[in-house]
Amino acid sequence: MMYDMLYESCIWHSRVALFDPEGRLVSVHYDDVLRPFLDDAVVLGRVRSISKGLDAAFVDIGHSLDGFLPLKTVQKEVGKVVEGQEIMVRITRAPIGEKGAKLDARVLTRRPEGAVHVPSIITPAPAAISRSLRDAGDKPVRVWIVDNRFRQEVAHYVREENIFELSKYPDMELLEKIDEQLDQAGGPEFVLPGGGALHIEMTKALTSIDVDSSRTPDGSSKNFRYDLNKRAAHEVFRLCTLLELGGSILVDFLNLSSERECLDFQAYLDEVFTYDMIEHEVMPISRSGLVEIVRQRVGENLMTRLKWPMYVAGDILLKLWRAPSYRGKIRIDANPDVAKILRERLTHDQALAYLGVEVDVRERNELNTENFRISFAA
Repeated sequence: MMYDMLYESCIWHSRVALFDPEGRLVSVHYDDVLRPFLDDAVVLGRVRSISKGLDAAFVDIGHSLDGFLPLKTVQKEVGKVVEGQEIMVRITRAPIGEKGAKLDARVLTRRPEGAVHVPSIITPAPAAISRSLRDAGDKPVRVWIVDNRFRQEVAHYVREENIFELSKYPDMELLEKIDEQLDQAGGPEFVLPGGGALHIEMTKALTSIDVDSSRTPDGSSKNFRYDLNKRAAHEVFRLCTLLELGGSILVDFLNLSSERECLDFQAYLDEVFTYDMIEHEVMPISRSGLVEIVRQRVGENLMTRLKWPMYVAGDILLKLWRAPSYRGKIRIDANPDVAKILRERLTHDQALAYLGVEVDVRERNELNTENFRISFAA
């Protein structure tokens, strides 16, 4: 079955979305100049302090928060780690909220010769398109670009015969799909295929997912609860991957009628999560239908990032970059935090160079961060 990948980019922001054969969004990856992706980047850092109690070092990696380096990962040839020392580290998990990055000193990359600013990134993290291709694994993928302007960017990663231009396939509605499904990704409700819904609520301590059967067409059939739970299991897995949910995830499935059904559903849920590439553990289901899934945190979840001003500004820019040129002036009404980023990027000269017209960005205090309006002069 063929998977589809949509690549969109401008000079400040890139987004790569992966869709399954049914057209559902599986994963989405971003690159933005204001917040570079850091996972798997190799950094030449400087040890800020040593914690004997934690058997760890705190390392300046160029972020506002120091990274956490377990000393057990430091190779013998490095010797004793001391404050002020340069050290090569790999970022295994980017900073999340008020928690700094997790680091590992087991790297093969050598320090560049000569004068090097410390801290600095020696080997950048994989680009968004590389991360999306990793998500696809060995599945066949068609990579879609808006038009020929983006072909050279994609050709570094995929074969020419796997690149397709949306401008030549008017019935391929991937742009509409990404806009619609990213709007839905903000939650809190996610409709299940075939009826029913999931409701997601997030706190600092955990993520709760409730399976709602109120809008199912046939709630009286003998296997209704079991069948709905099976459909919900697939959607829970998809959303864990898409939204990059981590930590403790508490799922309230519909309670089942017998211990046999509970055991069968447990086996089914375990099988669904065997495809999860993130370290995780699925706890036993209770008779009332509660399941805890403990999943490794990999960064800020997508529901949070979609509300960040830089991501909203990036979404606006990608929408503008879908057309090679415009005839009349463009007006954007946005939240002040988003408008500030847009003004810095879409200066008068930049707008004329890339869009061919002026762009009027206006601050609107009444708009939430994720809300905006784009209008075009006749």
